[in-house]
Amino acid sequence: MKKIIIFTILSVCVLTGCNEDKFLEEKALDFNSASNSYNTTADFDASIAELYYLTRQEFYTTYDRTTDLSKYADMWITADPLQSNCTADLSPSGAIAKFYWDQNYKLIAQANTVISRLPAATALDDTQKKLYEAKARFFRALGYHTLVLLFGDVPLQLEEVTAPKTDYTRESKDKVWAQVIEDLEFAAGILPDINAVRDGEISSPAANMLLADSYLATGANEKAISTTSAIISNPNLKLMTQRFGSQASEDGDVFYDLFRPNNQNRSSGNTEGIWVIQLETNVDGGGNNTSEFFWYTSSFWGERFFAPQVDKFNIITPDGTHLQLFNWPIGDMTGGRGIGTHYAVDHLYNGIWKDDFNDMRNSEFNWPRRFKIHRPQVLDIYPELKAAMPDGYFDLEHTVLPTGYSMETGYSGGTNADNVLPNRFMCGYSTKMTTPFHHPDAQYGNKSTYTLAGTGGKTFTDQYFFRLAEAYLLRAEAYINTNKKSEAAADINVLRSRAQATNVTAEEMTIDFILDERLRELVCEEKRRLTLARVGKLSERIKKYNPYFSAAHSADGKDYDSHFDLFPIPLSAIQANKDADLGQNPGY
Repeated sequence: MKKIIIFTILSVCVLTGCNEDKFLEEKALDFNSASNSYNTTADFDASIAELYYLTRQEFYTTYDRTTDLSKYADMWITADPLQSNCTADLSPSGAIAKFYWDQNYKLIAQANTVISRLPAATALDDTQKKLYEAKARFFRALGYHTLVLLFGDVPLQLEEVTAPKTDYTRESKDKVWAQVIEDLEFAAGILPDINAVRDGEISSPAANMLLADSYLATGANEKAISTTSAIISNPNLKLMTQRFGSQASEDGDVFYDLFRPNNQNRSSGNTEGIWVIQLETNVDGGGNNTSEFFWYTSSFWGERFFAPQVDKFNIITPDGTHLQLFNWPIGDMTGGRGIGTHYAVDHLYNGIWKDDFNDMRNSEFNWPRRFKIHRPQVLDIYPELKAAMPDGYFDLEHTVLPTGYSMETGYSGGTNADNVLPNRFMCGYSTKMTTPFHHPDAQYGNKSTYTLAGTGGKTFTDQYFFRLAEAYLLRAEAYINTNKKSEAAADINVLRSRAQATNVTAEEMTIDFILDERLRELVCEEKRRLTLARVGKLSERIKKYNPYFSAAHSADGKDYDSHFDLFPIPLSAIQANKDADLGQNPGY
């Protein structure tokens, strides 16, 4: 009988006293795990650092995604033989849609994890919890801001996902925008002012910049005005109007100084940068490496894509001789190790400057069009050609080739008999993307001649995500939308005065004028496709200004149709979401 009682007691204990899940749960006693890694400030600082990393990776340091948000826009021609095909590139199975979908949902997932883990963080006080929540909500808003502009309706996930989920559905753009604004209003109210954060950290003005942009996207123009006004009136922010920084003693101007090495952060005396993406050279995790040619990770490749490849620019003489005037890669004003993947459409190259060519933002330092010839000796046996370039420079605006001479264009060796410029090998470009005469020492093959190593092509400066100048542009846009054109002109003239450009009048104020002024001020900085999508002018401006997407290309799939204004929902996301229907955007 006693044995039966003991057996019964043991059976009850086994059946009711042991929770199998708890029994099998691994207790992390001497290492970090998902169960114990979100408690201390160090834990949450590491999680927030990942959000910065994912943002930098999306917009700056993924090689083959560097130009996505600007090439399908009104600025650049994608050069032969590197032209891309809209139908292929922007397909549901293509790499572009998948990258931006996956990258932004990674950002959102990480932000949601931080937010979801904060209530149980016993090592943090309430003030610390609110600050970490504000940081995470900023990045969650950034992710959804990008997604809704690229894809339209998207799934809205606001909590940490701890088990496989395959039944997502898409929420309306209005609901997504409402969440973006709610997150940013919270972040802007909690984040410190810009003078209380380290270089590269987000602040209340950074949150307000993204918030103002979001207000404009939803038609809340008065809120956009008040938000940008708070930024512009912030005593810790001011436009740079005098020469400053690392090259202030050299030839240049204040706009040029804004983009020189080590000049972007407040620690350098720059009061204009609001949020600056940090790209430290040859520092672990810094995002810039001089010694290796990483195709897909690490560095920002602006120089490679947006500066010309001048060694391919040859003059063909009447007797058929090909004269190479330039060496490459040379770290001077010819563009470093650029390959001219993207060169300016005529509207960017000429159109936006036609009323004031002497605008500082179009100066020889900021938009060079005159290049010192590296090999002047090749001209010595052609007196009439040398006479066309008497000062040893090839000038895009003034050099006229003698009769019988032409320019070689493209890799095929074909001729450009009409001598049309620009092309990918000889064009004006933005020096924001390069560092003339000031590449890192390790980047030079021969510094005495500024010859660069084969690993060149990177942009060795920190990058503005938000700059105070854009606050004036956003407020001017809101003023136009509320028919306050005089106020809009006043804001634009603040920027034009800094650029020593002629003032504009209220009568000139239109959204298209603002978009042109953004090109003058923010070319190579703004994510142009997102801006054009926000104002509803993406396909209109592309078709008007970008000849690459003209009807002449429709036979080979390059014609830009308005359905491309939204990226397709990636096929991989649709297939993985097996228990609900994500649907697909129209036209795909």
